[in-house]
Amino acid sequence: EARAAEEARAAEEARAAEEARAAEEARAAEEARAAEEARAAEEARAAEEAARAAEQPVAVEPPAEQPAVEQPAVEQPAEQPVVEQPDAEQPAAVEQPAVEQPAAETPAAPVTPEVDYAAQLAPLVAEYETAVADLLAGADADETNLRISAIYAQIRALCEALGNADVDACLAGYNLSLPEVPALAQPSAPVEEPIEPPPAVVEETTSDGQTAEPLVELPEGVTVEQIAPVLDSAKDLPVEVVPAAEGAAPAEGAAPAPEAPPAQPDVVVTTETLPQSDEAAQSEAIQALAIGTSADATTQDAGTQITAVDNTTVNQTVINNYVTNIVNNVTTIENSGTTNIDNSTTVNNVQQNNIEQNIQQNNVQQNYVQVVEAPVLQPSSTGDVIAQVILQVGAQLIVNSIGQDTDRFYNPQQDEIYYEELRNGRIREVITRPDGTQVITVRNRNGDVLRRSRITPDGREYVLAYFDDRYDNNLATWRDPGLDLPPLRLNIPARDYVLDARYADERELTTFFAQPPVEQVARLYSIDEVKRSARVRDSVRKLEVGNLTFDTGAATIGRDQVRSLSNVANAMLALLATNPNETFLIEGHTDAVGSDISNLRLSDARAATVARILSDFYGVPPENLATQGYGERYLKIRTEAAERENRRVTIRRITPLITVASR
Repeated sequence: EARAAEEARAAEEARAAEEARAAEEARAAEEARAAEEARAAEEARAAEEAARAAEQPVAVEPPAEQPAVEQPAVEQPAEQPVVEQPDAEQPAAVEQPAVEQPAAETPAAPVTPEVDYAAQLAPLVAEYETAVADLLAGADADETNLRISAIYAQIRALCEALGNADVDACLAGYNLSLPEVPALAQPSAPVEEPIEPPPAVVEETTSDGQTAEPLVELPEGVTVEQIAPVLDSAKDLPVEVVPAAEGAAPAEGAAPAPEAPPAQPDVVVTTETLPQSDEAAQSEAIQALAIGTSADATTQDAGTQITAVDNTTVNQTVINNYVTNIVNNVTTIENSGTTNIDNSTTVNNVQQNNIEQNIQQNNVQQNYVQVVEAPVLQPSSTGDVIAQVILQVGAQLIVNSIGQDTDRFYNPQQDEIYYEELRNGRIREVITRPDGTQVITVRNRNGDVLRRSRITPDGREYVLAYFDDRYDNNLATWRDPGLDLPPLRLNIPARDYVLDARYADERELTTFFAQPPVEQVARLYSIDEVKRSARVRDSVRKLEVGNLTFDTGAATIGRDQVRSLSNVANAMLALLATNPNETFLIEGHTDAVGSDISNLRLSDARAATVARILSDFYGVPPENLATQGYGERYLKIRTEAAERENRRVTIRRITPLITVASR
């Protein structure tokens, strides 16, 4: 009996302890539920406050959702009003109809329906994507990886609250995704500052009566007399023909120097004379060009496939041929006083004897164009080379970077490329991407782009460049087509011609880019003619990327400045969504510190840097971009000092100069 009583007491105590534990667990569960409800309520209040604070009610496509060409562009769902995040600065004017992302596509119902999870996920994804640009621009990996981990944890927590522990599937339900880039790093996102109206310019005209560069303040030590004209052709020295010695016969094989054209009255641009569209700005001769059969020249003309020679790749063989032709075209070889140039480089452990040319250095009969420095070979991202040739044309120096555009277009890890020789010494380059898209470029024997088309997998051809073959001889002699045009004079405010990106939002940038030329376009030019002629380029407006500057001697930009191209990229993408044929010329500039040749090379590298960022970080197709460096040739402020205003990038939409409008 005593034993039974003891066992009964023990059982009762165990039962009491179990009930106490159950009660404690019930209290803990109740407290957890209360805490969760409080947190959900707080999130709902935060979302409502964010919605009220947002000035733009539609979500748009963040630029950094395209950190690499292979990343598809992803649009935000319509319920995402958060535009104050740094990378959500998209051209709402074009992307506003967000009806294609209905809320019904959300895979799981939120635990608390009053919480707008899309509004909370979108800025976190935008911050995560910004990390791609910052990391590749040189952000500290250790520090920023900690930041990205913290952001990912926030995203995961929101997805779990939605009942979906799979982050990728959760984001896909809102048409969001995270970039698949290794070692991502995320800096703290700066607060987007509102666009302020541009302040008044210092001076409207230069001392000689030209429309002045629209500077809003003079740097220390600079006077108004040092402000340069806004037109590059007004800054440029005239191209003078260098005559042969009196009585001397032209050297055999030398192209004749072009004759100076007769003087023409100025073309004065006024508000009343401005064309209203690209079509209106192009001459009847341009509009009459039958480019509907351009595929015959671009894709169907029979060619002979080019193979590699002398232990080089096919790409290098083609580049070498271009360089050889250029040197032979502008230089006459004689039997004495020669200097042998042997440029060899090793790329991917393969010795490349790339260019070996005997160039006459003394007593050379020139056709007014001269190679002033041996081609410099630079390894490219494709494992091939880029050849930079410095030419003197009249009184000006020009850098010609052969192979640079192919280096941007072609990804050797996933694309296919081949070359064919066509009639008249032309070369066709065909790049095929994994989805079947082809980028086809036809160049002449000197490497000048004559045709460029993008052909989509469904067979549709977008003509990006279409040179008028009737002017083919102009390319053979490196003649400036601006010599055929009268001087240009602006009688409109400078701000109607040049826009500073610091003082414009995406909508304004899109509108500015879309404006037609300021005068009638006489004919279609090659891309290289446009690059080489200030007078031809002056026909179209220019965007000053004023919030993007470079340090002295540097072609790279800080990671904080990568984001400054966001608005520009989005404006380009908005135009390309309407017209995929657009081409933008990115122009690099330096100050006057250093030698002319080093500044030419540096400015060319700066333009290429910006093109890379626009394509790799923001998804602008590389074939819609062209680049050119001008060194210290077109200073905004005429000074020999290290002036930051002169270290800059400008961008022009050159589409109406190189292809028929609306084709």
